[in-house]
Amino acid sequence: MAVIDVKNFAKSFDGKPVHKNVSFQVKEGECLGLLGGSGVGKSVVLRSLIGLEKPDSGEIFIEGEEISNFSEHQLIPIRTKVAYVFQNGALFDSMSVFENLAYPLREHTKLNESEIKNRIHEQLTEFGLEDAEFKSPSQLSGGMQKRVGLARSIIIRPKVVLYDEPTAGLDPYNTVKIQEMILRMKDKGVTSVFVTHDMPSAFNVCDRMVLLLNGAVAAEGTVEELNKDPDGLLQRFVRGERA
Repeated sequence: MAVIDVKNFAKSFDGKPVHKNVSFQVKEGECLGLLGGSGVGKSVVLRSLIGLEKPDSGEIFIEGEEISNFSEHQLIPIRTKVAYVFQNGALFDSMSVFENLAYPLREHTKLNESEIKNRIHEQLTEFGLEDAEFKSPSQLSGGMQKRVGLARSIIIRPKVVLYDEPTAGLDPYNTVKIQEMILRMKDKGVTSVFVTHDMPSAFNVCDRMVLLLNGAVAAEGTVEELNKDPDGLLQRFVRGERA
């Protein structure tokens, strides 16, 4: 059974169709790259996977549960096993890095304060962020903010991580750091969806790719399969050619 199963997803805004018929699956432990040009609605699909957007029609299954019409209360257990990594890190400016990471642990786990402290120290050390523990977000570089945002998203040990342009605007060093963190999650068996324009990162971390075009899936397959055809849609997209 697929961990994520999107069937005939359709979504419009102000009467303008963004998605007409999007279908794809993500298997357990797999990293799926969700690709497409600006404005094709990649983030709309991603947000719909945790109920931040509702499809006009179609179905979204998370571990066999159809969540499209879930209430906010019903979505709580979904959001504890499906983490969303926002583009800008989405940290609480008024909290230290420690307090940012402690927040989801206090809200969604039964860990005591000593266990929370140990979990946070372990997570920050794994990501090379131990020196940032008591700093505020404003004291961190953009790259470090994104890495802390990722650390906060996964600290409750979700089964699925949704990455929304995690390397956008980063220098090469922080881009590599984010790639390493994503690959570390894969090694732990975490299932993920990776929305990006950063094709080198996509090729480095993804097992399969889905290319969105004109409201539907235009190409889908493993990285190896899509690379075999130099004139295929994915390669034309990489080269910046019109489909």
